[in-house]
Amino acid sequence: MSNRISSAYNTYSKMLNPAFREKVEGIIDQWEREFYESMPGAQDMLDPDKFSIDFYKRQTIETILRIGLKRAVDPLIANYWATRDPVLCKQWGLYGAEEGLHTQMFAKDLIKIGMTEEEIYGTQPTFATELLNGYFYYTMETEGPLAAMVSGFYLETIASRTQPNWLDAIERHIDKSATKGQRAHLQVDEVDEHADMVWNMIMRVIETPEDEQRFLHHMVKINALFQAYFVEITSMMMKGEADQVQVITAATRMNQKHQHIAEEHVG
Repeated sequence: MSNRISSAYNTYSKMLNPAFREKVEGIIDQWEREFYESMPGAQDMLDPDKFSIDFYKRQTIETILRIGLKRAVDPLIANYWATRDPVLCKQWGLYGAEEGLHTQMFAKDLIKIGMTEEEIYGTQPTFATELLNGYFYYTMETEGPLAAMVSGFYLETIASRTQPNWLDAIERHIDKSATKGQRAHLQVDEVDEHADMVWNMIMRVIETPEDEQRFLHHMVKINALFQAYFVEITSMMMKGEADQVQVITAATRMNQKHQHIAEEHVG
C-alpha cells in the first residue's frame, strides 16, 4: 500500500479463511471480557486514578524482553519455511526482522522517564515469559513453528485491542513525549495491518479442520501463559517477588478454562 510505514507490509489483497477468523475473534472477545471482569488488577490499567509508575516500568520492560527473545525465534520460523514455502519464508523473515527492532521504540520511552539501558536490559524476564519461550522451542522441535506463529497473531490482535486504552490512562500521568515510541508501534501495526498480515501468513499452512484445532490449541496455551504473566507481575508489585507455583497454577487453570471456551465456539 502506498502509505505503508514499515518494510513488513501486507501484500495480501483479501483475508484468507474468513469464517475461521470470525470464530477466533469471537474467542478472543470472550477472553478479553473475562480478563477485565475477573482478573484482579486488570481494570486498574484503564483507571488513571490507579496508575502505578512501578507497574508501568516493569510492564514495559517485559514487553521489551519478550520482543528481544522472540527476535531469536523468528529466524527459525523463516528457516523452517525456506524449503517448504519460500514465499512464506520471505514474508515471515521481513516481518520478524522488523518486529525484532521494536524494542527500541519501547526502550526510548523508558529512557525519557529516567531509566537506563542497563536497567532495562539487565532485568530478568518473568517466569511466565520463560515458560512461553520454552513452549516455542519445544513445539519447534516436536511439530514445527505453528505455536510461535500463532503467538504473533495473538499479540498483534491483543495489542490493537488493549494498548490504546492503556496508553490513554498512562498519559494522564506521563507526558505524551514519553509514550511516543509505543504510539508509533501501534501506528505501524495499524497502517500495515499486521494482525491481518500475520493471520494470512499462518492461513497459508492451515488446510484442514485438524489444522484449525491445532491453531486453537496453541492459542489457548499462549493466552494462558500471558494471563499467568499478569498474575505474576501483579504479585511482584504487591509482594516484591512472584510465587512461581502461583504462576503455574494460574496458567494451568486458564488453559483448562479457555480450552472449553474455544471448544464452544468451534463445536
